[in-house]
Amino acid sequence: MISGFWVITVSVGVAWAVALWLNRRDVRRFAGSGDPSCGIVVFAEPVRWLFIVWGFNSLCRALRRAGRTDAVYLYRWSRAAGSVLVLPDLMRRHRLDAKAVRLSRFIEQLSREHPASTIHLVGYSTGVYIAFESLRQMSPATTIGQVVALHGTVSPDYDITEVTRRAKGVLTVHGRPDWLINGLGPLLFGTNDRVHTAACGMVGLRSTPAKVQQRAWQIGDARAGYLGDHFTVMSCAWLRANIIPRLT
Repeated sequence: MISGFWVITVSVGVAWAVALWLNRRDVRRFAGSGDPSCGIVVFAEPVRWLFIVWGFNSLCRALRRAGRTDAVYLYRWSRAAGSVLVLPDLMRRHRLDAKAVRLSRFIEQLSREHPASTIHLVGYSTGVYIAFESLRQMSPATTIGQVVALHGTVSPDYDITEVTRRAKGVLTVHGRPDWLINGLGPLLFGTNDRVHTAACGMVGLRSTPAKVQQRAWQIGDARAGYLGDHFTVMSCAWLRANIIPRLT
């Protein structure tokens, strides 16, 4: 007789395999789609935990359901070690900085190829750090539209002055219920910028220049599926109502 342990193990394995297949199918469908002349949205992925690209497909669905035809690009940086163990991709700052340089070059290339198009940059979780650092590395001649930081795993004292010099506007989103991934996790292992404190994705930034708007989770957001935690911030309905209109 098959034990309950193996039944559960096999069931979880099958569920993960199906989720991974569906995720990759939709990533292939969305990545690179759209018309660059209508605008460009670049998404800096979070750690690809369990080999799944988190958040990208929800953002793309929100764009399309809002009637937007912007070209969307996925910036991949997470590797296999991060997918399995998570911490290597969170804690190796020098590697994250190198990936940020690559992202800055990618955006500069898009800007040269589509000079009349506005480029928006959306970062999620550790992707926020890479997005912010990419703007610090970018040529002064390159400017972008909106920067959106969704539950970033950087410290509350992170200086985003250089970010605001490259961007038309910056929106950061944080939620107090994100106490595990952006609270306890950074306290124990450190933020992406190597500070042992609750991250800005939970408590917000302490200093915000004029171009920066902070948005804290509100109880009414639950109606659109965003519960203030690290994962439901990528609710398609909430993104469509609250984030997509910002990308102008």
